[in-house]
Amino acid sequence: MSTVGIIAEYNPFHNGHLYQLEQAKKITNSKYCVVIMSGNFVQRGEPAIVDKWTRAKMALQNGADLVIELPVHFSTSSAEFFSYASVKLLNDLGIIDYLCFGSEVGDTDYLYKIASVLCHEPSTFKIELNKYLNDGYSFATARSQALINYLTNNNVIDLPKQDILSIIKSPNNILGIEYLKALIKLNSSIKPFTIKRSGSSYHDQAMSISLSSATSIRKFLGDDSNDLSKLANCMPKSSYNLLIESINNKFAPVYIDDYSMVINYILKSSLSDDLQNYLDVSEGIENRFIKAITSYNTINEIINYSKTRRYPISRIQRTLIHMLLTISKEDFSTFVLNGYSQYVKILGFRKESQNLLKSIKQKCDLPIISNVKDSMKVLNELQLKMLQDEIRCSDIYNIALGSKYSTIAKNDYTKSIIIE
Repeated sequence: MSTVGIIAEYNPFHNGHLYQLEQAKKITNSKYCVVIMSGNFVQRGEPAIVDKWTRAKMALQNGADLVIELPVHFSTSSAEFFSYASVKLLNDLGIIDYLCFGSEVGDTDYLYKIASVLCHEPSTFKIELNKYLNDGYSFATARSQALINYLTNNNVIDLPKQDILSIIKSPNNILGIEYLKALIKLNSSIKPFTIKRSGSSYHDQAMSISLSSATSIRKFLGDDSNDLSKLANCMPKSSYNLLIESINNKFAPVYIDDYSMVINYILKSSLSDDLQNYLDVSEGIENRFIKAITSYNTINEIINYSKTRRYPISRIQRTLIHMLLTISKEDFSTFVLNGYSQYVKILGFRKESQNLLKSIKQKCDLPIISNVKDSMKVLNELQLKMLQDEIRCSDIYNIALGSKYSTIAKNDYTKSIIIE
């Protein structure tokens, strides 16, 4: 009885996700699929377009057997921490045989060779890296150049430098490399494989007929003049129906600008030293935010003012989200040093897959949370801290629903898990 794991955001669940999920089970001959999914806030530094329970239901209705929430401290983190926390959570379950992920290159061997270099950092690679850093290059650029030189000079990958650059710059390849690094560091027995992405690219904002990216769907939803029925072409019917139901009931869509008033308050009422306590606030980025808020009010205006080559949009968004959610450097470091995820929090499962939960309870040392009220009575101090942070972040997510739609939404404490 094989089980395949997938790390996802499903923001929202579209035809490309359905293809990956179906192929993951088919290629590995797995009976079950376990999904580690971001909650109400995602890795791009944004709120999810629709809440985590709706997205979990989308996954369960399209082939997932169990959906586990990635704690918000890691779902909003950099690719490295997001990936490691997700892979470690899959590994800690003790039941996962395979890890499936999408990539632009579609070749696990290439990605594994790159991951191995970055994980072990051979001496010649570190020499190259330091040379570029001393020449004034940013860390990301210096690492890319040093990596390309090492891979080609040592015949690790038999491809032109430009092709290697394309591999390490593509967003899904980047995540794939980080997943593989995590497997190496954990000495995990989980077998990785990748499925080549087809259709729209990760960042593509244009709608296609059947394989649109989640980015293009979110952009499409942001224009009130668009005919939402067109989304039926690029989403499974059940996912489309759930999304439209959420929109009609005023639970979606949610965008980062919906928190502009809260961010304005945080920036205008905080000193520079106060802002430095939040995760990802470094290198003076807080000073650009403080300058931006004197003239700019919406979050997108703050982002556009603050972005530079040194501070890319994704970095700025994640930093602002950490301010919004009051995720501190200290708390983040404490969780990392104590094993990353402190529990296994179930968002939903299929009735016929209950054996999965039984197996996890037998093999996993982490507490399994299916009922938040009951779990809060038995968790230790650090586990309880992580769970309370999750509840608070759900409440913050719901601020947008209240201010934008006058909708009262449930949080982790009051919402039951999804059973399909």
